[in-house]
Amino acid sequence: MLTAPSSSAREARVSHDVVVMGGGVAGLSAALTLVRAGVSVCVLERTDYSPWRPGETLSPVAFSELSQLLAPEPLETDGFLESHGLEATWGSEQPHHHSFLTNPYGSGWHVERRHLDELLARHAQSLQVPLWRSTCVTHLEREGQGWRVWARTPQGPMELRCEALVDATGRSAQVARQCGVRRREWDALCSVSAVIDRPPGFQARHLVVEATPQGWWYAAPLPAGQLILSLLSDVDVLQRHGALRPAGWSALFSTTRHLRERVGELAAVSQLRVRRCETSRLEQAAGPGWVAVGDAAAMWDPLSSSGILKGLRTGRAAARALCAALGGHSGALEDYARQQAEEFSRYLSARQAHYALEQRWAGEDFWRRRLDAPVA
Repeated sequence: MLTAPSSSAREARVSHDVVVMGGGVAGLSAALTLVRAGVSVCVLERTDYSPWRPGETLSPVAFSELSQLLAPEPLETDGFLESHGLEATWGSEQPHHHSFLTNPYGSGWHVERRHLDELLARHAQSLQVPLWRSTCVTHLEREGQGWRVWARTPQGPMELRCEALVDATGRSAQVARQCGVRRREWDALCSVSAVIDRPPGFQARHLVVEATPQGWWYAAPLPAGQLILSLLSDVDVLQRHGALRPAGWSALFSTTRHLRERVGELAAVSQLRVRRCETSRLEQAAGPGWVAVGDAAAMWDPLSSSGILKGLRTGRAAARALCAALGGHSGALEDYARQQAEEFSRYLSARQAHYALEQRWAGEDFWRRRLDAPVA
């Protein structure tokens, strides 16, 4: 919750054209696009990039767009693990294989999200973008057509003035919420994940997906010999099966078929990471002096494998809209918001079509809800 600022004689005061709240993929994509357009921008990131972050797979298209974002500097893949495709048991008892080897964009990559975000952060700083880590925004206030932002940094309190804000604060959407914009949710999807040592026999180059009556699982290799196992289902289904706790989660994993064969018997799981990942979007993704990007604008089902790609693309599109707005194009932000709404509608249709491929458990709560979900 953003609170009213307290006065401080030693409070640092800084001005920029744009302040980006959130230093993840979407926020940094926006910042990099803005600074290359000659816009003065800074980034406020609440962490130091050390906490675990979800999101582990770069599709070939996402890897290509990431490379373009960092160009002319080469994209360093140290710490990345090449991905050759995915195997999905979905809609039938037999797994289907999708190879990246013939993809015109090349291979995909498995990567730890915090490693990726840190890489982008270093690149932004190399372009002289001020990036304040471990910084918490405590208050926002409109000032004419612009904003005043109060933040708490490791060096002390700071006040910023800017003409526009980029809301890259994830599903909390702090700026949009401050402006009174509501968020609509389509489901109650939640992921429950464990990171384990990668079994010796597990294919290190593939993402594995398997549908089950309670939801669906995926296993993705991580660098440094690890593997992430995730169960995705609605919160009430997870609670009913005790899957928010290690014993219930492990019991459901034991009922998988192909995934269990590849992973083998699990050692005792002591820690689970639980994250809401429902399909949702803001009623509007931009307004006077602000624009939302990435998960702040809309959250897509992880089944789409588009989280990182969506962050890169919305960050770039929002930055271009802001450049136009700062240059006097009064309808640029409205155009961006409309484009995001249209893209979300297309996503809903694709999401329903993909879930409709799995009819084996159409009567189970998780699957029935998706088969009956509205797409408008």
